[in-house]
Amino acid sequence: MNRLIIALLFLFSISAFGNNLSLAKNIKGIVIDAETKQPLEFATVSIYKNETLIDGIITNEKGGFSISVPNGNYALKIEYLSYTTFETDIELKQHIDLGIIPLNLDMETLNAVEIIAKKSVMEFKLDKKVFNVGKDLISQNGSLSQVLNNVPSVSVAIDGTVNLRGNPNVTILINGKPSVLTSQNNLDQIQSQNIERIEVITNPSSRYQASGTGGIINVVLKKNKTEGFSGSFTVQAGTPKDYNFSTSLNYKVKKLNLFSTIGYKNSDYKREQTANQDIINNNATTILMLDAYKNSNDEIPNIYIGGDYSFNERNSVTMSFYHDVLKNTDESKALYNYLDESQTIDSTIVRTEHYYEPQDYNQFELSYLKTFNKEGKKLMIDFQYDFWDDDELENLFTQKIVPVETTPDLLRTRNIESSNDYLIQLHYESPITTKSKFESGFRAESRVISSDYTAEEYVNNQWQIFNNIENNVDYHEKIGGVFGQFAHTLDKLSFQIGLRAEFTEIKIKDTEGEFNNSKKYNQFFPTSYLNYAFTDGSNLQLSYSRRINRPGFWQLNPFAGLSDFSAIRIGNPDLNPALSNVLELGLLTRLDKITINPSVYYNYTSNAFDFSVTKNNEAIIITKPINLDFEERIGFELSANYTPYKWLNVSGEFNYFTFEKSCNTETQNFDFRDSRWFTKLNAQLNFPKDVSVQTNFSYYAPNESLQTRIAANYNLDIALSKRFLKNKMQVTFNAQNVFDSRIEKWTTTGENFFYKGQRKRYGTRLNIALLYRFNKNITSKSRTRGSSNR
Repeated sequence: MNRLIIALLFLFSISAFGNNLSLAKNIKGIVIDAETKQPLEFATVSIYKNETLIDGIITNEKGGFSISVPNGNYALKIEYLSYTTFETDIELKQHIDLGIIPLNLDMETLNAVEIIAKKSVMEFKLDKKVFNVGKDLISQNGSLSQVLNNVPSVSVAIDGTVNLRGNPNVTILINGKPSVLTSQNNLDQIQSQNIERIEVITNPSSRYQASGTGGIINVVLKKNKTEGFSGSFTVQAGTPKDYNFSTSLNYKVKKLNLFSTIGYKNSDYKREQTANQDIINNNATTILMLDAYKNSNDEIPNIYIGGDYSFNERNSVTMSFYHDVLKNTDESKALYNYLDESQTIDSTIVRTEHYYEPQDYNQFELSYLKTFNKEGKKLMIDFQYDFWDDDELENLFTQKIVPVETTPDLLRTRNIESSNDYLIQLHYESPITTKSKFESGFRAESRVISSDYTAEEYVNNQWQIFNNIENNVDYHEKIGGVFGQFAHTLDKLSFQIGLRAEFTEIKIKDTEGEFNNSKKYNQFFPTSYLNYAFTDGSNLQLSYSRRINRPGFWQLNPFAGLSDFSAIRIGNPDLNPALSNVLELGLLTRLDKITINPSVYYNYTSNAFDFSVTKNNEAIIITKPINLDFEERIGFELSANYTPYKWLNVSGEFNYFTFEKSCNTETQNFDFRDSRWFTKLNAQLNFPKDVSVQTNFSYYAPNESLQTRIAANYNLDIALSKRFLKNKMQVTFNAQNVFDSRIEKWTTTGENFFYKGQRKRYGTRLNIALLYRFNKNITSKSRTRGSSNR
């Protein structure tokens, strides 16, 4: 609690500094294109006194600006590349609202100037952080998982688990909607070239689905914004093998906008793992030393096609289809050395594995947008259908080679999975007055997953079922939700209150009758936000939300794979949903060259998820998800962006939190407290001749959980970029994991066992990519579509 009080005092000291600025008078307005009436973001607003520059600011995404200066006489100038300059004299005695300020295109310079938006990599907004992927050099040659690892507040563990502020219970959306690609940790199937931006929402409002006690990460894919025919293509090569080709073609004319992306990726990954186990059975200690290596190859062709059509100014529809085929091939070898208490090798077993997994994934989307004569009033309807098939084929060769060589055991498994997911949602919003707005909507989602798993061993020249492992698991999930929220502004004070109700039904059963679980629960999820603007450059917000984390199919399915017979992970069909209450106090201060965003957050979760690690009668380590009684977190986060010069931008974050976990059952009793912290630092330098360099460093301090301690690790990525042909072509060299330091080292203890090891998902990766754009014309304007939950 003392840490929370200190953090609150720090926040209020910064906010008091922002409050002092409010003694000056404000000049505000909105800058738009005179012809299209669209807002002009990044227009430069300058204040002069006696021809001397006093202050300046750039317009936000809505074209708005507000600048505070003392009373006096000034000249105000608004400039935007390829537009005529707006100038006016101002006698400032009180707050002034200049209203709408239209700028006209400067036709004399339009054809001679190449326009490049100066949007920063990271944008801080009070309700979310926005990471612009196209501006981040390091992210341009990678996949979604690599992009997320560069995003502030977000980290990706060695096993692919995504964490937000150190919390793994995060919901990842694609264009505001769920996707199987994110729920299965298949983030490598989405390439960075297709991503427009990443939105990090730590405390979502009621318009968003309530799942994800740690928050929401929304991945927004690119869409065409240019008139006529345009496009780009990217080719990439790297070591270890990393071939990537992608082309985007767009055609936009009048009411029709067609877009497409075709890509192909072929990459190799080398994974390593070592582990030591000390296991006590019948007062005797057995030591296992494991060395495992895996060579993986992912081949992913994909296509994304779609179009927008505007029937008129008020009605438009969007239709799109995405398809990819993942072919994952793994060749693994593991050496198991068993030692006695005197460290003498008792036996050695070698196991090799050939794994092949073809996966066919499809997604169809249909969206409708209707706007009304009343400004800000609109209706959006979205329909989404995901369907995929997955066939996992595994061949295992196991042989004892010490003390004597034995006849090898042959084992094969096959897991045939398929899913059909349907989603429909409606969103309506309408201003009540110029200072108040009402939103409402509903959402219905259905998912059906089938998993048919069989294991066979080769005995007497024929394949037979192994250990009765032949089962089919069916999973049914239905979620319905409705919400309403109201927002109102009172001068510098604004608030928003909302309520969401969700109705859930989950069923999981197997054909052999070992389990048949069904759960139904209805929950209400209130949200509230209170915002105070000291100045237009400094805001303080207090927010609250109630959220849920439902167990997914892979957390519930109790059947495990057989690739590692010394340690396996299984699901828990009795797992219950976790419910969280989240409170956050955040400050956003924008000064001349720096943006500061500190926040304090509190999260109390009942039935929180964690993992229990035990030893069974066969001395196999079993990892299984369980429900805790509760988990309580108190944390502090500081994000900042600093641009001291036009050629240098530095951004960074620091996150620290303490937590307490409690679990008391008939078989387990845990009461655990600890703290964690991590930090990231990003620097981008722009040199003459269109050369840019970017570095990204991250450090994660040691941390502990109920039974496991993970050692500290760090990572450095570097990218170098050069633009050619008036910025139409760009070559980027990328070095990821420069020091080969992304290694997870852990120690797990339990009753009668000790488990220590380390694993590395991939080492240093080097690649070079060429990007070429054609017929890009930033001055062309296109309509903007409503974005559902985006």
